[in-house]
Amino acid sequence: MAVVKVKEMQYHMSDLLKPKWDSLKNGKLAKYDEDRFYVTDGQEGSGKSLFTIQQAAYIDPTILEDEKGKVLPRICFTPDEFLHAIRNTKSTKTHTKAIIFDEAFRGMSSKGSISAINKKLVQALMEMRQNNLVVFLVSPSFYLLELYPAMMRSKALFHVVKEKNSKRRYVRVFGFKNKAKLYQIGLRKGWGYPIKTRNRMNFFNKYPGGDEFEQRYRKKKRDSLRNEGMQEEKVHKWKKQRNAAIKAMKKEGKTYEKIKKAISEEGIVMGVTTLHDICKSE
Repeated sequence: MAVVKVKEMQYHMSDLLKPKWDSLKNGKLAKYDEDRFYVTDGQEGSGKSLFTIQQAAYIDPTILEDEKGKVLPRICFTPDEFLHAIRNTKSTKTHTKAIIFDEAFRGMSSKGSISAINKKLVQALMEMRQNNLVVFLVSPSFYLLELYPAMMRSKALFHVVKEKNSKRRYVRVFGFKNKAKLYQIGLRKGWGYPIKTRNRMNFFNKYPGGDEFEQRYRKKKRDSLRNEGMQEEKVHKWKKQRNAAIKAMKKEGKTYEKIKKAISEEGIVMGVTTLHDICKSE
């Protein structure tokens, strides 16, 4: 393994990946008017975020820095933050810029929320090409992605594995063709990783930027999780109040069509079938 240096911090990097990242950094993407999108997945605690940060920081050390009063603005934890970073970051002919969408599908509370994140992701991927960026998405599972980002847009999948009863971690790399095959098989057969790959590498628990960066990163992640929880609680409370009002109107004898019309005046669009399900729920 090669030893690389980022922000006075040294860490190991695979001999397979280093030449690939060298071909992207220092403005080479802008020179050829290209971009790159990669996916990292793995179980909770496997180290997928750390591995991704190591790769992105080697390509673009400035991803470890705060900008204009914002903490690590290109390590993103929400779809809106990610889309903002895509729109406001551009590589130059001397400096390739990287962005990480970390824990993109955390929570996974519903199919609707997963779909909403995918829509924002597709929008971002369509916009990023003109800015010649390197983008990494970190997800609990590759299979949460829709067809376009998973098969057509991403260049490779890094599947991070932590060995049982051990601190050792390794990464399986699926290139463009194998990744596409994996997606098709996995969706049919339970989200597994049955395709063999020769590309396997180790990595070690060392944050680029050292302890100071790690503290800022962990704090941003904690704060993001806390804010997300508060937002979900507000939405849940609003839905309970909305559903109670719908049930009350039904008890008063209003038809579903009249309820539909009444709530539409408050900006709530809902079909008769959904209204029926709400009124029948406990």
